[in-house]
Amino acid sequence: MSPTFFVNPRTNPELKSLHDILSFPPPRQLQDYFLGVMAILSEYFQMGYSSLLLQDSQKDLLRVEAVYGMEKENHPTSCSNRKGTVGKVLESKQPMVIHNLTLEPLYEKIMKEGKKMDRVYPPLLCVPLLVEKAPIGVILINSLYGVRDRFDEDFQFLTLLSAIVSPVIQGYRSKSHPSSLDEILEEKLNEAIYKIDPYVETKANMGIYSDIISLVEKILIKSALKKMNGVQIATAQFLGINRNTLRKKMKELKIK
Repeated sequence: MSPTFFVNPRTNPELKSLHDILSFPPPRQLQDYFLGVMAILSEYFQMGYSSLLLQDSQKDLLRVEAVYGMEKENHPTSCSNRKGTVGKVLESKQPMVIHNLTLEPLYEKIMKEGKKMDRVYPPLLCVPLLVEKAPIGVILINSLYGVRDRFDEDFQFLTLLSAIVSPVIQGYRSKSHPSSLDEILEEKLNEAIYKIDPYVETKANMGIYSDIISLVEKILIKSALKKMNGVQIATAQFLGINRNTLRKKMKELKIK
């Protein structure tokens, strides 16, 4: 960090912002906490865009948990944690600069489609989130000090920020787990769809919609039958369908 970083704490934006973040009472939701932290930074720096990406339980995927500077609905939702600069940051545990968004799995598709994300532009800084020296995700953010040739000052400050917010974010992760049916299904379907190659599916002229519906039906019925010890009447009641419908589905899906 620059030699003047600690000269006058009362007028120093870095120290004042870190103090405010440390004093910020964590809200109930992780997204609200991240947006609150970014809002504090925006009081001291020019904040355009930032996003929070965390590794999933399988550790082969990064999920976008929160976005500052644009609507989350208009932002990519996930990417591989093994590719691009983001993958290098997780492996090395060191912050790096993203110069080309088209080479990053998170932005690659949306950039090639020509869609605009006005606040997302290079150079973009990628900072690891570490808990007990293990990476749990990254923060992507534009330079706090504007475009420059080197980003040492940014990285020094953002590394301190990461040390403050990482354990708090980990606390949210340990508390949060899918509880409702839609959350559980959404998580599993997102994982499955991410692993499907859209190029192969399109070239083979195969739509995955009907395949997934049939697969989910088959898994659901087989699991329900197992839960009800194979009793079809009880299984039909459990699923909320009549016995004839159950038997018809079992025949179509080749369930013994």
